[in-house]
Amino acid sequence: MERYVMDTPLNVVVVDDDAVICETLREFFLTLGDYEVVIAHDGYEAFDLLNKVEMDCVFVDFMMPGMSGLQFLEKVKAHDKSILVVVMTGYPSHDAIIEAMRKGASDFLTKPFKLDEIRIALERLARERSILKENIFLSEELKEKKALEDLNKRLEKKIREQSVLFMIGDTLSKVHRTEELYQKIVEMACQLVDAEKSFFMLADMEKGEMVLIAARGIDQEEYVGRWAAPLKDNMIGQVILEGVPLILKDIRKHRGPKLDFLPQDVKGALITIPFKIRNESFGALTVTGKKGEGVFSDEDLFILFLLAEKSSLTVENLILYESVMLNLHATLRALVSTLEAKDPYTRSHSGRVTAYAIKIARAIGLKQEEIDSIAFAGYLHDIGKIGIRDDILLKPGKLLAQEYDIIKKHPVIGENIVKHLGLLPKEKAIIRHHHERWDGKGYPDGLKGEDIPLLSRILAVADAYDALTSNRPYRKAKSRSEAIRILQENRFIQFDGQCVDVLVGILEEEGRTKEIKKGSEYQHMSMA
Repeated sequence: MERYVMDTPLNVVVVDDDAVICETLREFFLTLGDYEVVIAHDGYEAFDLLNKVEMDCVFVDFMMPGMSGLQFLEKVKAHDKSILVVVMTGYPSHDAIIEAMRKGASDFLTKPFKLDEIRIALERLARERSILKENIFLSEELKEKKALEDLNKRLEKKIREQSVLFMIGDTLSKVHRTEELYQKIVEMACQLVDAEKSFFMLADMEKGEMVLIAARGIDQEEYVGRWAAPLKDNMIGQVILEGVPLILKDIRKHRGPKLDFLPQDVKGALITIPFKIRNESFGALTVTGKKGEGVFSDEDLFILFLLAEKSSLTVENLILYESVMLNLHATLRALVSTLEAKDPYTRSHSGRVTAYAIKIARAIGLKQEEIDSIAFAGYLHDIGKIGIRDDILLKPGKLLAQEYDIIKKHPVIGENIVKHLGLLPKEKAIIRHHHERWDGKGYPDGLKGEDIPLLSRILAVADAYDALTSNRPYRKAKSRSEAIRILQENRFIQFDGQCVDVLVGILEEEGRTKEIKKGSEYQHMSMA
């Protein structure tokens, strides 16, 4: 916008029912400078000119037939506040002057007037007009600035929203278990709204209660999975039942029966929002303690609703996925059980191997996600044997070289069976690589050392131990100590030495426990 400066004469309109006054004023204006002067003989005619000619200022008679000067003044100011109005009268009064000024008149002239009075009035009007134009410019500039600021705020909010959505989507895309998902939700909630604590309550509508299943900033061991409360008669339960958020500026002011179930260290501001699947609440997310001892804002509430919307969809998909996978796994395990039932020597082999592998994984300190993968794929590690002929699979004696080559195909067959069933890559790897050797002489891919996936190395040790301690058509089961000796002799040859050491430690501890228990039973019998 260009800055306006009054450097040209005013555009003047004279309104008077006296033609002599009109002509006299025109002559005055022309004498004083090159003014644009328009004459109107009553208020209606002048008002009609508003949209036809440019008006900087109007000299209007106070007393006119039809529309008085004050009435015209009101109409002009309602139409355009920037037009300056000078009221003229031959019968001035104090009340008339005050009324004119109150309605927005810039000046008041008494008839008859002198040339100097007109000149002074015009100079004053020019200054006022210049200031007015400057104010209009500044006002418009301010409006533009505010509009720009508002636009920037909207853009910032949109960018923030997109950033939040990306972060939520990116985080959720890496989650494969509902337990992990709920923990990610409470962690993201704290991060997104600067909260000190967050927890998720999952509803059990049949029991009429809710249980805390994930938390941040709250003692996990004490509360997660152990902290329950009725859905009725407390504020957070009402959020789930009614599907509307709860917003408190300070929990301490609301402490009572409806919030007593909360730990005492949960304090400050609080927001609880419902999580819904197909418009039915299944839980609630709570954040408390805005950092800096502040209160949560409308933007915080908006962000939490974004989190709830995106996360609820992921929860629904994961629940559906896990349900399908559980049914699928049950079917596959039934197939494995059918396979093992054909051979009395391998009956329940997969279950025992999986149990040993889980113990090794826990002792090594693997995450629950890795342990779950072993539990899931361990039962299926020999499913490929379904594709091996019974005359080879159930042969009572030692296998010929050609027959052994056929047996060695079962890891690849197993991987192909589960390839399109939604297993994680590491779970497929367990099935494919559980017969690889540390020295690279295993099958099917001849992987060596740490190139073999860790979960496959764990299962290989568990598989070997169970095979050694089980009867076979061509040999009897070896003792625990004998099996341990064979495993130790093959440390970093056939097996990952660390996995062997861990399993040996577990077996020895179990052996000591059995001896202690046996001794205790013997002592009890002697006393009896």
